[in-house]
Amino acid sequence: LKSVCVAYIPLVMSSEEVDVLVIGAGPTGLGAAARLHQHGHRSWKLIDAFDEAGGLACTDVTPEGFLFDMGGHVIFSHFAFFDQLIDAAVGTGPENWNTLERVSYVWIRDRWVPYPFQNNLYNLDLEDQIACINGVIEATKESARARPEDKPKNFDEWIMRVMGKGIADL
Repeated sequence: LKSVCVAYIPLVMSSEEVDVLVIGAGPTGLGAAARLHQHGHRSWKLIDAFDEAGGLACTDVTPEGFLFDMGGHVIFSHFAFFDQLIDAAVGTGPENWNTLERVSYVWIRDRWVPYPFQNNLYNLDLEDQIACINGVIEATKESARARPEDKPKNFDEWIMRVMGKGIADL
């Protein structure tokens, strides 16, 4: 992977021609570059608008020293190739990774339901469980029938499309 990172350059005006241009040095762009390198492609370049690779998977530091996570810092991978690629890019061990156990809950119906909510419906009363599950089933059917151009126009429509009426109405 280190040779892939050497090929990364900040976005500059150039008339150079390549067979493959990877735009964006975030995790996806770095993954694409790694695969091109692994498969022996020689005519490719990875560019980004910023001086450092990482894309939105970065932390911004304000002049006062405050840290703001800008994007995808959470990795839920169980794919060996991806894990190896990330380890090659970042390193292994506690000195390279900040590992936190996420403990999040949703307060609903006078109780705490663990996050992700849709995976923990068993914490609801039976009547609400049934409404939520039936809603997800109906939403899945509707989603399968929907035309690609009929995308949700707002968050409420997205909840109805993805989660269904049962969860939306809680």
